[in-house]
Amino acid sequence: MYQLFTLITMAAMITNTIQSTQKIGASKQGITGSKALFAHKNNADHYWQALGLLATGDKEGALKVVEAIRNESPMSFARTWQEDQPHTIDDFFNKLFMSTVLRDPQALSELGLFESIGIRDHNAHLTDVSLDALQQNLEDAQENLRRLNQYRIEDLGHDQKISYKVFAWTLNHAVDGGKFILHDYKIHQMDGVLASLSALLTQFHAIETEQDVHNYIARLRAIPTQFAQITEVLAEQQIRGIVPPSFTVEKVITILKALTPEQVDQNIFYTHLQEQTTKINIPNRAAVLAQAHQVIADEVYPAYKMLQNFYTQQLDVAQANNGVWALPDGDAYYAYMLQHHTTTNLSADEIHALGIQEVKQIHAEMRKILASENRDDASKGVGVLVQELSKDPQFYYPNTQEGRTQCLADYVKILERSRKELGHLFDLKPQVGVSIQPVPAHEQEGMPGAYYFRPSMDGSRAGIFFANLRDMTEVPHYGMETLTIHEAEPGHHFQLALQAVMNIPMLRKNSGYTAYCEGWALYTEKLAYEHGFYSSSWSKLGHLRDELLRAARLVVDTGIHHKRWTREQAIEYMEQATGFHHNSAVTEVERYFVLPGQACAYKIGQLKILELRKRAKEQLGDKFDIKAFHNVVLGVAAVPLTVLEEAVDHYISAVLAA
Repeated sequence: MYQLFTLITMAAMITNTIQSTQKIGASKQGITGSKALFAHKNNADHYWQALGLLATGDKEGALKVVEAIRNESPMSFARTWQEDQPHTIDDFFNKLFMSTVLRDPQALSELGLFESIGIRDHNAHLTDVSLDALQQNLEDAQENLRRLNQYRIEDLGHDQKISYKVFAWTLNHAVDGGKFILHDYKIHQMDGVLASLSALLTQFHAIETEQDVHNYIARLRAIPTQFAQITEVLAEQQIRGIVPPSFTVEKVITILKALTPEQVDQNIFYTHLQEQTTKINIPNRAAVLAQAHQVIADEVYPAYKMLQNFYTQQLDVAQANNGVWALPDGDAYYAYMLQHHTTTNLSADEIHALGIQEVKQIHAEMRKILASENRDDASKGVGVLVQELSKDPQFYYPNTQEGRTQCLADYVKILERSRKELGHLFDLKPQVGVSIQPVPAHEQEGMPGAYYFRPSMDGSRAGIFFANLRDMTEVPHYGMETLTIHEAEPGHHFQLALQAVMNIPMLRKNSGYTAYCEGWALYTEKLAYEHGFYSSSWSKLGHLRDELLRAARLVVDTGIHHKRWTREQAIEYMEQATGFHHNSAVTEVERYFVLPGQACAYKIGQLKILELRKRAKEQLGDKFDIKAFHNVVLGVAAVPLTVLEEAVDHYISAVLAA
């Protein structure tokens, strides 16, 4: 899983901030209005000019602008990103990127672009998440779509056409779905403001200088304002009848309590700062830590308690554990979210039927492996047989710290082997590395078994494959190889680290379409299966078990949100179909409730890539080259599946014409 709350996707940056066409806030700010970062500085334009130069790959030029900022020198430069209608499409693509980040300091911190040229001022701020900000972002998206439509696609080069189609799909989808933006749950156990803030302060806020430390404390001071903003949005949602399921409200309360331990020196923000400041030379460290301690106690904790009180009161009005069909215009919203995540027009009924078909097919493959190990029993379902395996201690590490340490070490060995044994299938390989870490203890509950954080843009921060080790009975040995392929190499890390350094518009470098990203990761699991990577029958079974999960998701997600399954009905199906441990099945199902449609994208994306590969093989015959095919799929970067299909068809035509 490519972790959603850290994904600076184009969809998130453009679509997830779209609001109803009815105004819900104050009048908008201009693109360099008072809500923009650095607006209070005399040389604000210099900052954005430096970022614009970085976005086009001109780091040397950006550094010259930084020197002018430091010397407070006036500078003359072209401001194409400020033009209402930039002359070239490339300048417009740059303008589109600038318009998405100049009021989003948290996105800028994750990108790490400013830090690469020594600018760190933005790291003293949090992103505005108020109703006013939603209104501003709506108007920006509508205006950007108008501007994009001024360019003639016939006049563009091949690569420009791809970017045009990507932005056109995204902006049109955003504007079409404007009425649904308040339908998403702003805070839940998987995603939202809480998760984004924790990731920001423990993963993405660089602490390398004294200024970084003071910026960190400034961000702590900004938490009450951001929480007041999101509470305003939550209250507006409640008025409109958009309230999360009861179990979600309960889990959010549990998370809030975990983030505010009685002893402030045990708070994750304090312990992180305490640890990071041991790695740098900072004067009066004790005084700085004391200041942070006081800010957390006097300002951060009351903000968390305020949010906790809001959710405690919301328990009285929380809806039953229903899918989004229960929300206002919920059926239309679910259809929109299926399109959002799968980038197709498949209906809920079509996806449900496809899921049933895929589950049946994978069950048959699993029975063959079980029979080869004398573990099949025709009188029992595959789910029951997998559950029986889960009771066999030979497949598990001890549920101890030693067991967790050994598990992480074995993940590293699997990663090293995948590079050696699957590397010949690829020309394109990432230069930046990937580390494997346990999910932080305070985030384990409610989180999936694994997820991935992409590296920073400048390569200073490696990608991270997080493994959830809360309970080692949920981590069978035979599932580790396929999971490493999916999350690290050649799955998510391969694709996302490569995308970050491609010669494409900056906004596309940081985009992510669920069907493409998750479809690629699931495709690489199947690729490893086809090329004999899995080291035993049990590891092959582990791969099929995880693929079975993705197929079952098609059934369960549509079951919950379209066929109105109960939470218990969905959990029962998941356990019976996949044999998942009960706790794992609960986590999976509760994830689908709060992220409608997202879980369907994995299998839809994988099947599309496999379909396109089959098409290329059949049409090209002896001219087909697996590395060349992978070059096309990876080289186009994350795109809607319709755009990917066009890219593969173009490749096929080019090879045939050669």
